[in-house]
Amino acid sequence: SATVCVGSPPLKFDLIVDTGSSLTALPCADCTQCGDHRHGSVSRARFDEASSSTAEAIGCSRPPSGMLSCHGCDGGRCGYSVSYTEGSSIRGHLVYDSFSFGSADGGERRVRASFGCQTYESGLFQSQVADGITGLSQSQRYGPTLFDYLRAATNAPNVFSICLSEEVGALVLGGGVPSHLSAEWIPYSGSSTYAVGLTDITVGGRSIGERSSAYHNTIIDSGTTFMCLPP
Repeated sequence: SATVCVGSPPLKFDLIVDTGSSLTALPCADCTQCGDHRHGSVSRARFDEASSSTAEAIGCSRPPSGMLSCHGCDGGRCGYSVSYTEGSSIRGHLVYDSFSFGSADGGERRVRASFGCQTYESGLFQSQVADGITGLSQSQRYGPTLFDYLRAATNAPNVFSICLSEEVGALVLGGGVPSHLSAEWIPYSGSSTYAVGLTDITVGGRSIGERSSAYHNTIIDSGTTFMCLPP
């Protein structure tokens, strides 16, 4: 997960970084079906539109660019609803507000973006530690992703990286590979997901013996710990 600052004045939220989905969403102040989301000394972090001077509700007749239509109308506000593969779901309405991003030179850049303000959570979404989620897939089913808004505002390269470990990690948005390093790039398939052509799996250095055609394209999804393979 990553700490994200939203609103004016900015409030901190802990969001799962998910390459398998596209919506950024976090709990609303009036959510009665949202979890406690205890992390560190923080619990029950909520976004209150009335307390942010830069917040703007998104009307039902004007969903964000790329979103074909709102998923219902929530008191005149553009509704959304998402169900995730493991069985959890969220719903609420969409909002515009400012997100704060740190830069490599130690400065800060504020970017206006749309996101979901949750009024309902179920399953793992309600019991998880993190407050919400930020999706980085190529889909625009709910409008541009948070990264799309950042790129549009800053002309940053269309590249992001996630470094994972057991205790600490790093998320870099819009950063290129330093000139003294090299990277082996896998061509992007053009779909809404990030997929690689998996050819083999080894355990203890030994192949499990499955033919490569059985794997098809394999989606890289940072938002889950599940590994799903063909039977």
